[in-house]
Parts: sequence; C-alpha cells; structure tokens
Amino acid sequence: MSDESIKITQKQTGSKSCLTLLGIFVLIMVVLAVLLYSVRGPILRRVGAYLVDTDTTLNRNDVIFVLNGGINTRPFYAAELYDQGKAPRVAIAQSESSPAVELGLLENTTDTAVKIMIMEGVVADNLYLLSAKQPVTSTFDEAAALRRYMIERNYDTVLLITSAMHTRRARWIFEKELAGLDIHMQVAGAPHATFDASNWWTVENGLIFVNNEYIKLFFYWIKYR
Repeated sequence: MSDESIKITQKQTGSKSCLTLLGIFVLIMVVLAVLLYSVRGPILRRVGAYLVDTDTTLNRNDVIFVLNGGINTRPFYAAELYDQGKAPRVAIAQSESSPAVELGLLENTTDTAVKIMIMEGVVADNLYLLSAKQPVTSTFDEAAALRRYMIERNYDTVLLITSAMHTRRARWIFEKELAGLDIHMQVAGAPHATFDASNWWTVENGLIFVNNEYIKLFFYWIKYR
C-alpha cells in the first residue's frame, strides 16, 4: 500500500473516530436533558422554596409593618392578620411617587394600600404612615423607616408582611437594619396572586419574579454584606 493510501486511510479512520465521539457526546447530552426534564418539578420547587423564609407560628406583636408592592395581596393579608389580633396597629412607609403619579394619572401605591387596608377593616387611627417627608425607594429605605419608628415608639416586636418569595431577602435586609436593637421580628408571606413556590415556572409573572429576586438577592449580598 502506498504512503498516500495510508494517509487517506488514517484520515478516514480519524474522521470516523471524531464522528463517533461527537455522537456519544450528543447522546449523553440528550440523556442528561431528558433526565433533567423528568425531575424538573422537584428541582424548580426547591428553587422557589428557597426564597420563602417565614415564621410558622405568628405571635401578637406591637405593630404589623407592610412592605410596599404586591398591591393585590400584601395589604389584604395585613388587614387579615390585624383582624386576627396579631397586632393592634399597622404601619407602612410612604413610597416615592413616579412621574405618572406626579401628573395625577395614577395613584401612589402606598396610598392605594392604605385605602385597601381601611376598607378591609383596619381602623384608620391604628394605621400609621411612615417617612412621609422622605419617601422610600427601596426595601432598605423601608427598613430604615421601620428602625426609626420602632425606636421612637419604644416597640420591641414587629410582624413584617411582604410577598412569600420576597421573605428571605426582606428578612435579611431588616435583620441587618435592626441589628443592635432589642427587637424581635417575625415574617409572614402574603400569597402571590397567580403562582407560588410549587408552580412559579409555569407562568410568566412567576418566571420574572423569581429571576429578579435571585438577581437582587445576589446583588444585595455582594453590596451590603
């Protein structure tokens, strides 16, 4: 056999080996993809469940503090817990108004939340609006507003209300802000309107919320640790 024939044979053998390895790699990837897809439910449920950090037994507290946002769930849940006697008063920090609110086209979300809670049974005299002169723009601002309020009123127990899959980040932020004070905080999670930790990946709102929450959790951990 000539040298040229040997070289051609070697090239063909090498090409077949590469194709074989490529086929094996593709097969492995397909098998892994099938396996991951088959167990996606338990994995994704754990991803969602990690974001939930709530107290199972809620005691009576000095005040219920409601975080802004979740307008269709948080104020309703706060009013429900107030009605159950979990605290004799409710507080919420005034959120900053958007340009649309300034133009009178929309209502400030805090003002809407206050109206909802009053309509749901919270006595107006027991509802406190914090930081009215310095509207809040973040969860950290809300935590700072609560710290000032707790010190001014000499309260030592608070029930924090936010959306269920926001509770881990919220707890971390508020514990950091309240550190050094003799304050006991409990956290309750209002249910999300269209999803929960068991099915968040099946709806667009759930995908967006969980994605954003993990990004914020990572960002806050890096910036504020």
